[in-house]
Amino acid sequence: MRDLGGTGTATLARPDSRPDARYRAGLCHVVIADDSPLMHLAVRSMLAGAPGLTLAAAASTVPAAEQLIQRVRPDLLVCDTAIGADSGVALCRWTRQASPVTAVVMLTSRDEPLLVQSALAAGAIGYLLKDSAAEILLASLGLAAAGRLVLDERLGTQRHRTGLADCVAELGLSRREREVLEELMLGLDNKAIAARLCIAEDTVKSHVKAIFRKLGARDRAHAVALALGSAPPSTGPGLPQPRRAVR
Repeated sequence: MRDLGGTGTATLARPDSRPDARYRAGLCHVVIADDSPLMHLAVRSMLAGAPGLTLAAAASTVPAAEQLIQRVRPDLLVCDTAIGADSGVALCRWTRQASPVTAVVMLTSRDEPLLVQSALAAGAIGYLLKDSAAEILLASLGLAAAGRLVLDERLGTQRHRTGLADCVAELGLSRREREVLEELMLGLDNKAIAARLCIAEDTVKSHVKAIFRKLGARDRAHAVALALGSAPPSTGPGLPQPRRAVR
């Protein structure tokens, strides 16, 4: 592997003298986007002995991944749902538009129904958990490369993370507010959400304010974390206030 000029966060597996990105018929070229160097090593090791799959490049940031995807045009992108401070789901959506030949599989530790739904809506062909056995991951990636939808069979079975994620309905979010929340989870701004939902930008702003109030969120990132159950609930207008001792 070698550095992709200037970024320091992306590597290519082959020199530029290689032929077209489909190098050898039947060989699936994979790009991984993950901010963990250990995941890069693990995937590289896993693919090293896998027939039909080869690691073409790796990136640890979303901008580096976008640069690699445009340059390599891989058959398969394997990425986490969050890459540093950026959204892997948003990267998935961008990839499906910028490189339609590239299928996307989310490989994450997050078993969250709303996140799975957002990833599939963004165009992902697979959603797999990182603690899967290597042979299962390899088989799933092979199926994804062949155009088959692959979902970890354990998705949705982990119900120990109740918290706010299981209480969204009880907080009174309207159908439109739920739709806006799902777009927030994709990392979209108000203008993009308005265009996707065919509503006015000011209407989106009103829905976002209502979501913050009902979830007790400080900002967008906090609202997404609360909705996914990855942050403790805050006390706010939409949440129960702690009782004061009666003196």
